[in-house]
Amino acid sequence: MGNKPDTGLPRRKVAVLGGGLAGLSAARRLLEHGCEVTLVERRPFLGGRAYSFRDGKDGPEVDNGQHVFLGCCTYYVDFLRAIGSLDQTYLPKTLRAEVVLNGVTGVLSSVPFLGRLHLAPSFLAYPHLGLKDKALVAYGLLRARLTNRLRNSAELDGESAYDWLKRHHQTDRAIDNLWNLFLLPALNDDVREVSADMALMVFQEALLKGPSDAAIGLSRVGLTSLNGDPAARLLRDSGGSLRSGKAVKSIEVADERVTGIRLSDGATVRADAYVSALPYGALLDALPSEVARGPFFSKASSLDSAPIVGIHLWYDRPVMNQDFVVFLDSPVQWVFNKSLIQGDGAGDGQYVCISLSGAWNYAGLPKDELIETFTKEMARLFPRAGGAKIERSFVVKELSATFRPTPGAAKHRLPQKTPISNFLLAGDWTQSGWPSTMEGAVRSGVFAADALVSAGLTD
Repeated sequence: MGNKPDTGLPRRKVAVLGGGLAGLSAARRLLEHGCEVTLVERRPFLGGRAYSFRDGKDGPEVDNGQHVFLGCCTYYVDFLRAIGSLDQTYLPKTLRAEVVLNGVTGVLSSVPFLGRLHLAPSFLAYPHLGLKDKALVAYGLLRARLTNRLRNSAELDGESAYDWLKRHHQTDRAIDNLWNLFLLPALNDDVREVSADMALMVFQEALLKGPSDAAIGLSRVGLTSLNGDPAARLLRDSGGSLRSGKAVKSIEVADERVTGIRLSDGATVRADAYVSALPYGALLDALPSEVARGPFFSKASSLDSAPIVGIHLWYDRPVMNQDFVVFLDSPVQWVFNKSLIQGDGAGDGQYVCISLSGAWNYAGLPKDELIETFTKEMARLFPRAGGAKIERSFVVKELSATFRPTPGAAKHRLPQKTPISNFLLAGDWTQSGWPSTMEGAVRSGVFAADALVSAGLTD
């Protein structure tokens, strides 16, 4: 995956539309295949929904949301390695997560030499489930591991994860205190709203393999410094070109081929082949109406999105010691110690980020109300926060942070190949095999680039 293929192909022109992780991944892969790549991005920076910015002229660098990756995210790790920023991340060899309920802390951690049973010792000691719950969860995990998702994909996609878990004898306590603990942040939606197929994928890939697959990776720098900036350098250093600050206004199609891309400044980009890494809504808006309404592309119009809210707080003193903590009985969900993770130079203070997944209850609230609510909640959860002063605060709302993997959504995710012969698709909403994650986005870009080459569109 990381080695440059020796295709012997002449340099042909490929335009990549969209500078998020999917587009950056496709561009990087096409450059490896020897293509001449032009990347078009409407914003002045790259990274899509994984970016950072300055809070004011002299303010700190703030991520648009707390992004994590897992050890099983092999395509994303390879992408970071290729653009030269993997050393700016922290990826431990095993999982360790503190989970708090009613003031009681449990720890889910891996034992390296136990292989697929790496979580067994901490699971047996996990205080938030009773003995009966644990016995039933063990059965459920076994069924999850043995389920053939490829063979039963249609059936699993049509059923909610909650219904699948209830069919396999899981109690509501086990669902809330263990299963949804992982599914809510991974799928940005509640266990009752996501498909069984995507839920089982999370457990099969992340938790039911080796201990390193479950490890949680974190960026030591802002997301733009991790993803967008080094990818832009790679693009330029490899002979590609970047047209930023230019939105795709329309995709010109004639005789079942894309003939050009009209940009917001009136210019037209022409290439031999095109990879769209646009969000599904932007793609449908840019295509000719008769194409967008056709049987292939119109399926994407049924996809829906889910919000994430990030609440950033800067205290005048340390309030937590851990790198992150998970709460089962609080709206806080996951809180990250950014000062520890990034070493942000907060002096004697501390910078924390509260990450709210599936955040419909909070996305519409005023930012001042959110800060007040969660400042009080942090004081309840962390005693030291009660006597601390908030020196700076910031709220970031990503209202369409991810697409929703609801039951039946899989049939609306489009494949990389399209009926338009020289036009391919990337994006975390396409058929990457993963949910809406950085890993899913990067995979889709690789798949689109490789499909383009295998179809001979760069010959």
